[in-house]
Order: sequence, then C-alpha cells, then structure tokens
Amino acid sequence: MAKPKAWREGAVGEPAFASDFEIEQRAVLQWTDIQSNHNKYYAVELHRGTGKSKGQPYRVFTHYGRTDDLETNPNAGARESRYFDDGASAGSTYQQIYREKTAKGYKEVSLASSKIGSRKARGQASGAVDQKTLERMESKGVDGEGVDGVGEAKPKAPPKSVLPDVVQSLVRMLFDEATNALTSTVAAKITANGIETPLGVLTIGQIEKGEAILKDLYDHFQKKKKSQSKMEALSGDFYSTIPHRIGRTRDAVQAATISSLADFEVKQETLQLMKDMLKVNGEAGSVLFDDAIDAKYQALACHVQPVDPSSDAFEHIRKYVEGSQIKSKSIRVKRVYTLFRPPEHEAFERKVGNERLLFHGSRIKNWMGILSRGILLPKIVVSLGVNRTDAGWLGNGLYFGDAACTSSFYTTPARDKQTRVLGLATVALGKQAEFKKITYGMNEAPAGFDSTWGVRHKASARSEFADDEFVVYRTTQQRLDYLVEFTA
Repeated sequence: MAKPKAWREGAVGEPAFASDFEIEQRAVLQWTDIQSNHNKYYAVELHRGTGKSKGQPYRVFTHYGRTDDLETNPNAGARESRYFDDGASAGSTYQQIYREKTAKGYKEVSLASSKIGSRKARGQASGAVDQKTLERMESKGVDGEGVDGVGEAKPKAPPKSVLPDVVQSLVRMLFDEATNALTSTVAAKITANGIETPLGVLTIGQIEKGEAILKDLYDHFQKKKKSQSKMEALSGDFYSTIPHRIGRTRDAVQAATISSLADFEVKQETLQLMKDMLKVNGEAGSVLFDDAIDAKYQALACHVQPVDPSSDAFEHIRKYVEGSQIKSKSIRVKRVYTLFRPPEHEAFERKVGNERLLFHGSRIKNWMGILSRGILLPKIVVSLGVNRTDAGWLGNGLYFGDAACTSSFYTTPARDKQTRVLGLATVALGKQAEFKKITYGMNEAPAGFDSTWGVRHKASARSEFADDEFVVYRTTQQRLDYLVEFTA
C-alpha cells in the first residue's frame, strides 16, 4: 500500500474534511533524549467525519514539535493530516505512526486535560486516566473548557477573609513558596485545572509513573558496573514522563542526568510536592489558582492559630526556641502558631511516654504539604533505600532535634518575607537506645526500645554525632503542636 501523503495544515490542495468529526483514537507522546538533545512531543489522532459534510470520511491528524516552544507559544508546532476513504486504512496508519514513535523512544503521557492536538482534542483527557484523577475531576466538575488558554477561567475576587491577618499572611506565603518551587523546576504552571504542563494537565497516575521510573533508575545506579548511557536513557524517560525545565543546549541537557544521591532526593521531593499540591487542590476546588485565602486554609485541614505576642504562652515558646541554641545565637522568634491536625492527635501514642517538645526543620516549600498531611517518613529512604546524607544517620525514621540552631539548618527563607518556619512537635520517645556511631539502615528501634538517640559529641564523651538527634520510626509517635516563624 502506498504511503499516504501528509498534508500540512492549510496547504493548497488539501482534501476537504468534515467540520464535525469524532476522535476515535488519540495519544499524546513525549520524548526527552539526553544523548541526542531531543525534547519533543507528538500527538496523533484518528478522526471520523460525521454529518453530511463533503470530503473524505477519515483522517489521521498529527501535531508535533519541540516541547520547550510550547511554553512561550501554545500554538507552536507542525500540524499535518492524512486522508482515507475507509476506517481500516486510517486505523492501520494511526497504529503504524504510534508504533514508529514509541519504538524511537516516545512515551505516552496520561493527561487530565490536553493542550495539544486538534481543536476538538484540546481540553479533553488523554491516555489512561487513573481513578484518583477521575474522582478529583468529578468532584471539581472539570469539563476541560478553557484549558488551551482561550477563555481560561479567571479567579473571582476573593471574599473578605475571616482569618487573622497573620494567619492569612502565613498561608499565602506557604502556598506561594510551594507553587514557585514547583513551577521553577518543572515545566508547568498552576491553573484552575491543576498542574498544567505545556502538553496538558498532569494526572496523579502520571506522577506515579515518574516515581516508578525513578525507582528503576536508582536500581541501576546501585549496580557496581552501572552504564552511563543507561543512566542517561532512564533520566530521559523520567523527563519524558514529568516535563522539567532543562534548557535547550546540549550541556544543559547533559547536566540534567540523574546520577547522584542528591539528584534522587531532589526528584523525589519534587514528585511529593506535586502530589501534595494535587491533594490540596483536589479537596477544595481550585485553591492553587484561586486567591481566596480562606479556601487555601481549609484545604490544609489543619487548625492554625496565632499565639498573642504579649502572652505568657508566646514568651514561653520564644525563650525555649532562642534558649535552645548551642552553636549560634542568631535565631529570633517573630511569630508563633499553634497547630492541630485532628487525625494526628487521635493517633498519637501517649502510652509510649517520655514526651519531649522537639524541633523539626524543613524547606519552606515543603510546609504546605506537611501541614496538610503531616510529617512523612523519608520517602527517598523508604522506597529507594538511600543512606541519607543530611540527618539520616540512624536509619529510616523521623528526625527531631533539641537545638533550634541545628534544625534551622534544614530550613530555607521565604522569598518575600525572608523569614523561615520551624516545627515544634511533641514526640513520644519512650525508652531510648543511645548511639555514638552512625548506623545506617535501621527501619525500627532496637528490640526493647521505642526510639534512638544520636548522642552529641562532647570532649568528655566522644561521638560521631555533632548534635543530638532523636529518631522515631512510627509517625504515630509524634504530633505537630507549633509552627515558629523566625529569622536567622
């Protein structure tokens, strides 16, 4: 059979086709290849003309180009059509194109709402949309309208908030920091529809595909005789699944290869941030896009109340935080908030005993997620078995400190306010197993103990721990009680 001619959109002599048509099959593909500096998309669709319009009844429509171009021009790329008299021939050509592209390295992307392809395909789901995303779309009443930027939904003027001004400021800061951290790393923006990449709105299942690829990449990374080309190929698969801002130059693309423990931790953190953002967005409408601060607050599902700066309670926490510093005295408490997450308080294991109020530090971008779902066991450790290079010297647990200056090392300042936040958690330590040597790989405290304690080095007692570290291995042994905003 002769190869069908591909007509560029608008070409002279292009066959007529029905103005009304059905999309019988479609796929959105993405290919990031580090070795060849490719970062390309390819949409392929099978159309069947409907109604009484003249013209050939079937066509295969394609839209392709470089993904980077879509960020500045959503209408970029080449559009072509191949026309057929019968569905069998059209279907055969569709399958042939799909096989050729996937054999070359393209990966199909599952989107809640597509931004590329034919005018009718835009705004529609593509690929295998997972049940979690379907439920989220149904709960929000998403119909895809406006996803291509034409008539995109605009946020309504927010009603007057009932929240205290300082809580409004805190919530806005945490959401803004999470959004900025994601969109400056991943080729995405936040819209009323969710996390929108140049190709379309990502599904939860697509993010989970990214996690699976990262796991395969780490498995290969652990091998004694790992292949650099294999690392580059799997890194490309990861970026094909989760579009990132990589850069157009060959050097920039080469530098994007995921090849160190730090790289793995950063990518895991990015994926977790995406899931956190989809979670809060899904449970309260378009909170990431809408400026209604009360809706953002409700999405956190965490009660946050300011502590009066003139109260004894504030002064107690201020003295505790600032007085805990050992190596430096630079921390100054600006604001204190009480936290109450009902599920966390209900699950807290008071029976373990030996409760202490301890510090937990994390980057500013992570606190939107932490307040909404609590502190997680370190995923990079749990799923990939990484020996942590930050504070994870006593295995796979939740780490706390008794010195604010130590925990603040893991914090970052907000871009606008230049303040940082630090958590204070009540931790049920129970019977503590003391350690003076770094011990990787533990998933639980030694038999007969409830937690571990990395004892700080002193002149009179040598230890490999520069600071005291307290570790529990069950999330139910801690609950967040305060959030401290400070400068350092």
